[in-house]
Amino acid sequence: MGIAIIVLLLVGAVAAWVCKNDKTARMIALVVTAIDAVIAVVMTMNVSSGGEQVIRFGSGFIAQSIRIGKIECFMACIFGIIGFLIVWASMSMISHDVEKDLIPFYYFLVLALLGTLNAVVFFESLIGVFVSIELSSFAAAGIVIVKNQTENVHAGLKYLSLSILGSSLVLMGVVILYVATKGLDITTIGTAIKAAGFMGEKSAYVIWAFALITSGVAFKAALFPCHIWLPDAHGTAPSPSSAILSSLVLKAYIVFYMKMVFGAVGFDIIAGSGMRILLNVVMVVGVVAMICGSVLAIMQTDIKRMIAYSSVAQMGYIFMGIGLGTEFGLFAALFHILAHAVTKSGLFLVAGSIIEQTHNRDLNKMGGLGKLMPITMALFTIGGLSMIGIPLFVGFNSKWNFATGIVGSSNYWLLIPLSISALLNALYYLPVVIRAFFGKEAQEITEPFASKERPVKDLLPLILLAVGVVIFGVAAGPVSDFLHSGIEVLSNIGL
Repeated sequence: MGIAIIVLLLVGAVAAWVCKNDKTARMIALVVTAIDAVIAVVMTMNVSSGGEQVIRFGSGFIAQSIRIGKIECFMACIFGIIGFLIVWASMSMISHDVEKDLIPFYYFLVLALLGTLNAVVFFESLIGVFVSIELSSFAAAGIVIVKNQTENVHAGLKYLSLSILGSSLVLMGVVILYVATKGLDITTIGTAIKAAGFMGEKSAYVIWAFALITSGVAFKAALFPCHIWLPDAHGTAPSPSSAILSSLVLKAYIVFYMKMVFGAVGFDIIAGSGMRILLNVVMVVGVVAMICGSVLAIMQTDIKRMIAYSSVAQMGYIFMGIGLGTEFGLFAALFHILAHAVTKSGLFLVAGSIIEQTHNRDLNKMGGLGKLMPITMALFTIGGLSMIGIPLFVGFNSKWNFATGIVGSSNYWLLIPLSISALLNALYYLPVVIRAFFGKEAQEITEPFASKERPVKDLLPLILLAVGVVIFGVAAGPVSDFLHSGIEVLSNIGL
């Protein structure tokens, strides 16, 4: 089914472009992503009951393999379900940002991007992963540039340039791993590393390889200070594109990195090798990103740039969890991928709705929006409270998981930046909410109630995302159990 998802999305992408009709392209994208979501859920159910699947094809140097395990299914559901909701939301939003003649091309890029992101996660062969990473980079830059304004072109090219730099670093790391292990897939590399007790005399090769891969993924996933492309890309892109970039694109590269570190190397070897030093660096950089991303978000007056810098901080959380080097740290990072995806996609779509309806991006001029756009601002409030980590929202569960992982790894000092980051999140989300509902402007507004609100039918996908924020906040047990069992399987790759 993994191959079916990739083929479906790529064929749908071509169909959306070839049709040359904006309404038809929208419908193709909506139907294809809906089918993708259904296949992903069915595939997850099959893997839960029947175990992971490994599909191999080709031979020799170009032999390829696809692994469909629980973590891959987890990501496929995120790509499928959230991708569908973003595409659904874009039906009524995309004309605001993209010229009518370019809409079919836009949906070609979106579907191609979703297909290549799934491929990044599914492929176990590093050749397949690298090709998918490169193709996804061009598609991701395309959904920024397609707005066809000077600032978008500059932001998209900046993103593409740094993304290619990241890909080049990943490729160099893969080449060194091949020299050391003679393997080009995660299982073969893992077998070689684990059989030799971390490669013996070749351990330095492995550490240098992973250092390069880490640096490359840092650019791809916008880890501070390699994030410099992200605010411009997110801030200028069409809002559905911003939602896709933040909630989906960044995560595919991180999951690839997780599979390399914890699948090919493994928890036991990490604890007693030079990889521990590398992950300590990752952990510290993640902590710096958590704080600096939030500080930079506080300094913004543009709503989309504020949310973009918030994503920089959230990537810091994920890398901090990876840097712990423990099973619970990895679980916390994976769960935060879900928490961030469902929350941040909604926030970017809400921001797009506000900009579309008010023609304003300035946070200082959004007082009273709680009266003019009550549903929209209620959705923003739910997202903001989740990012802060308020109970009953998915963000609280995520921060609780990180705190538990920190205590379990005995890195107690990390509780301090974790708490500071939550406070900083409150300093840039809560003022927007307070001004919108309770500020002076809100009390002075005499316009009819909800005079700027979008139709509820257009807000429905945003409402469903907000419902997801609450559901995963109060009933995260099944997802948590699923991820824990997926991590156990991941750690046994190559054994």
